[in-house]
Amino acid sequence: MSKLSLALLAVASIAAACYQDEATLGSPQSVGATAKVLLTDAPFPFDSVQSVQVYIVSIGLSTHPDTGTSADSMHWVTVASPHRQIDLLTLQQGLTDSLGIGQVTADQYKAVLVTINVDSSAGIRFKNGSRAVLRWNGSGQESYASFVEAPVNIPDTGAVIVLDFDVGRSFQYNNWGDGAFDFFPWIRAVNRAATGNIAGTVRSDTSTGSAGPVESATVTAWGGGPGNWYILSTGKTDAAGHYRLAYLLPGTYIVGVDPPPGHNFTSALDSNVAVNRGFETVHNVTLSAFRGGIFILGASSMLVNHTNQLEARVVTAQHQQDTTAAVVWSNLDTAVLGLRDSLRFAYVTSKRAGTGRVVAASGSLADTLVISVAPDSSAPAPHP
Repeated sequence: MSKLSLALLAVASIAAACYQDEATLGSPQSVGATAKVLLTDAPFPFDSVQSVQVYIVSIGLSTHPDTGTSADSMHWVTVASPHRQIDLLTLQQGLTDSLGIGQVTADQYKAVLVTINVDSSAGIRFKNGSRAVLRWNGSGQESYASFVEAPVNIPDTGAVIVLDFDVGRSFQYNNWGDGAFDFFPWIRAVNRAATGNIAGTVRSDTSTGSAGPVESATVTAWGGGPGNWYILSTGKTDAAGHYRLAYLLPGTYIVGVDPPPGHNFTSALDSNVAVNRGFETVHNVTLSAFRGGIFILGASSMLVNHTNQLEARVVTAQHQQDTTAAVVWSNLDTAVLGLRDSLRFAYVTSKRAGTGRVVAASGSLADTLVISVAPDSSAPAPHP
């Protein structure tokens, strides 16, 4: 059996707790391999919130994938039973807090189940001390599957499992216009030894009035690939403009930065940020004053001999949509795509497999949509 420790290290004790936990790995007193599970979160996006507390009952692992319909019949191994309240807002930029210790067999684990007692959870409290209205969408003990991007390998020598609890995505605000929160948990599970980080500083340039660090900017990492990008991690910058997106598997990510509310900065997007196992990739970002923009809305992939509609939205420097602005469309790859346009809308037809580019421009503003075209396997074969 492998000994597995679930940990959620509080901010004030992160260094000491990490040292003590690491010292247990492979110690003579341990039985078999030791694995440690950490819980972390992306910073909550609402500046008015003081605390987000959930009561975590237990964590379970399974060697079988959780398909959603099979969870009730699966065999789960409980690796920790903390039975305590945890304030997720104390966990910032990859910091963690200890959850407990359990034993598992050295193996590959493909599913992680987090059980929360929603009735015992203190929920969300605003900075003025008042308690927010929170709909848990359940009662009593509720179990939630984590997103396991790759099987979590626990060898005989032990492992550290991280549960990344994304507060901003899990507690959705004002969905119904009533100022309440709705709980739809987003929890990601990874083997810490298999991951790397992205970190850096977000600053503004002199076009914004004065250059300096940008506090409370939202930083997002997308994983996946063309036609299937999805958010894997979110974070926010501190007072010095620093951020860290921790515990990402090796690969290439899109990293986006959105300015905090009330600041007239542009957003930034970089589609080629590489993460390597065991390393921290430095990715610094400079934001300029927002002068307006144009954005193409439409699919970035299609099959041969199909037609899609595109729309160009022009936004003023005051962040208002301008539906009267003139838009000029251009097709940069006529062998792959056909294009006809009508003011804000365009219709693109795929001619053959390949990659095409469509540009929408309004004055000095421009946006490019890259469209991947694949063969249509359902289409009848051409006659010889």
